[in-house]
Order: sequence, then structure tokens, then C-alpha cells
Amino acid sequence: MNLLLAGVQVISILTICIYEYRKKWVSVFLWGTLLVMFGLPHFIGILFNTTSYDPEVMIKASLFAILFNTLYLLTKGCLVLIERGFAAPDARSNRRSKPHYWTLASQYERDRRFTSISFGTLAICLIVLLTVSVVHFGGVRNTSWGKFYGLSREMGLRNPLKYTNVLFFASAGVALAYRESGNAVMFLASSSIIVAYAMITGNRITILPLLVTLITSVAFSRRKRIALGRVFALGLMGICAIYVVYLLRLLRIDGGIANFMANFSIVETNRRILHQVLTGDGELGLREVFYYFIYHDNDFYNFNKAHTYIRLLLIAVPTRLAGGLKPPDFAISMGSAWSGNPANTTYSVHPTLYGDCFANLWWLGILLGVLWALLSYVIDRRIDRKTGAPRYMLMVLLGTVYVIVGRGSVYNGMFLGFTASIIIGIVGLVTRLRMTYRTKGFQE
Repeated sequence: MNLLLAGVQVISILTICIYEYRKKWVSVFLWGTLLVMFGLPHFIGILFNTTSYDPEVMIKASLFAILFNTLYLLTKGCLVLIERGFAAPDARSNRRSKPHYWTLASQYERDRRFTSISFGTLAICLIVLLTVSVVHFGGVRNTSWGKFYGLSREMGLRNPLKYTNVLFFASAGVALAYRESGNAVMFLASSSIIVAYAMITGNRITILPLLVTLITSVAFSRRKRIALGRVFALGLMGICAIYVVYLLRLLRIDGGIANFMANFSIVETNRRILHQVLTGDGELGLREVFYYFIYHDNDFYNFNKAHTYIRLLLIAVPTRLAGGLKPPDFAISMGSAWSGNPANTTYSVHPTLYGDCFANLWWLGILLGVLWALLSYVIDRRIDRKTGAPRYMLMVLLGTVYVIVGRGSVYNGMFLGFTASIIIGIVGLVTRLRMTYRTKGFQE
């Protein structure tokens, strides 16, 4: 029964991946992340009996994933059928013939402006990062993830990187825009900025926009047929993505670029990465936290109160201004439970999306499959309605958000998507309209 359910949950995730892929929906990144971080490792762990938890825990984990996935797929399928049934001609078409007093720029001109502003913003983010590195740490070689984390806690809202990090994710999708327009030079330039930003900060999620860009350029081609060559290419890219993420983790563990390069050896580096992957250390071990919550039946402080989702409802309201209505960061509550330290106020943990849903609502967490189907459908359809550079920017941003959410960092991922989408929308509005107003009298 244990192995059977483990196999069923893998098949259910693969089914959703194929469905999302054929629809060309960016939410495929959510399910690709869950496949890599939970589905396959969970099945392999049961197959070779490498888990430290008893079969009852593993069966419950499989069952939770299967029920969640089933509700998600059924809900999304129903939404597609409903939309088809109520499809109607665009009501806005009647308004297109009405006179405009703002002159719309051409698609080409709009995209050129959009990518120019986005690339400039991306470059400014790197310049600010370099400046902060020199002013506070004496240079790039002295930086590390830990030092930036300490600086953030010390400076709070005065830290310029709090703002440039959001701008970075809002503008990093320009790499895909240049890639799709065939501008190889600017694609390489924007990709280099992303790599430099990730290496300096040591923050693994900052490399995600580039990884999403590369995968999207292969996965979202016009052909819907799943060719063997493309499956192989995507699998290879997935392995490379895991390698890069673990490489940045080593950079963080070693305390920055200088320490990492001091005794660098490609053989030793590969050995350390392989050891982490095989032992479930790092991203591929996050499912262990989910098992831990199941084993203890969520008997922890602040669990079963839907804190993550209450916070999402109040996402636009700063915690200090919420009058106590916005719960504390639930990732820290989960960190306290996992570490066994009730006094913890800083350490957070992310147990994949399944684990986060279970911790928030216990077994009722499977119902969140309906919520995520609704939310992802709205996001995917929004992207479908976009064209040109804004579409590519949103694809990279929200693909990155899906990966972050899939690993269990739900609120952080959604907050990033919320704020960065607003920025992309503002840039799109500015570039869509020529900043001259034609009056009726002038036109006449």
C-alpha cells in the first residue's frame, strides 16, 4: 500500500505537469517544483526504504498529496469548461472605434521602451548592490549571504537592497524578452547581470529568473506535442538547475565568494554537491519537515490556524499597521516547531507547498488545492492575455514565484509576485501611451 500510494502521487503530479504544459500555462513551474522536491524523492525514498519515518507517516503524506492534486486538477478542469461555456465576444471591441486622446505606441516601439526601462532598472539594481558591498563590506570579495542578512536586520527599511530586490525580480524577465526577440547581445548582458547578482548576494532565489528564462524558451515553444527530444532537454535543464542551486548553497555555506574560491576544486565541489543531493540535504530535503509535522499531528504552537492565508488576504497591509489582525510570519512558527525552539524569532523553514498547507489547516489543507487552482487559473489567464515584452516579463516573474511557492515559501513568494507585478504594470502603462495628449480641437 505504501509503495502503491507513492506511485499514485507521482503519477498525479506528472498528470498535472502534462496538462499545464499542453495548455502552455506558467503554473507548470509549480508542479515541476513539487515533482522535483517532493514527488520523485518521496517515491524513491519509499522504494529503497531510505526514510527514517514509519510507513504510516509516508502513507499519510502520499494520501495528502493525492487528494490535494485531485482537487486541484478537477477544479482547474471545471474552470476551463466554465470559461468555454460562457465565452462571448470581447465587449471592449465596440469601444475600439471610439476616438482616443492618448496615442497608442506601436507594439514594436512599446516593447523597445519596455525592455530599455527594464534593462536599465536591472543594471541599476546591480550598481546599488556593488555600492552597498563596497561601503559596508569593503568589496565584493568580502560579501556573503550572512552579512547581507545581518545588514538587513540592522538597517531595516533604510536598507536600499530591500527595494532593489523587488525591482530586480520585476526587471529580470527582460532576459527572456531579449531572447525571444533574437537580441543575443542584450540577452547575454542581462543574463550576466543576473548571475553576478546571485553570486554576490549568495541568495539562491536570485538565480531563478535566469533558470526560468532558459526553461521557458524550450518548454513554451508553439508546439504542444511532447517530443522525446524536448523531454530530454527539459530533464537535462532541470538537473543543471538543481546543480546551480546547490552550488549557490555551497557559496552560502562557505561564507561568500572569497572563501569559496580560496580552496576551489571542481572535483571536490562536485563531490560536495552530490553528497548533499544523495543525503537529502538542502532543497531536496524539505519534504522531511512535512513528514515531521505529520508524525506529530501538527501539535505545535500557531498550527492549524491558516496563518499563511490570513496573511495573504492582508498582503497589501504592513504587519505593523494591521492592528493585530495580521498573524506573525508562519514560516517562523514552522521553524520553531522544526527546531524545537519555542523562543525562536528568526529561523524559518519551508516544507514544500504540501507541508505548508498541512501545517496551516491539518487535513483540511487538501481543500487549499481548490484555492490554488483558482489562483493559478487567474494568473495563467492574465499572462495569456498579454503580448510582447510585458508577457515575457510576467512569465519569468510568476514562473519564479511558482517555484518559490512550490518549495513552501508561500507568503514570501506571493508578496514578491504582488509587488513586482505592480511595478511591471506601471512600466507597461508608461510605455504603452505616448506622453502627449491630443485634444479634439488639435485633431480637427
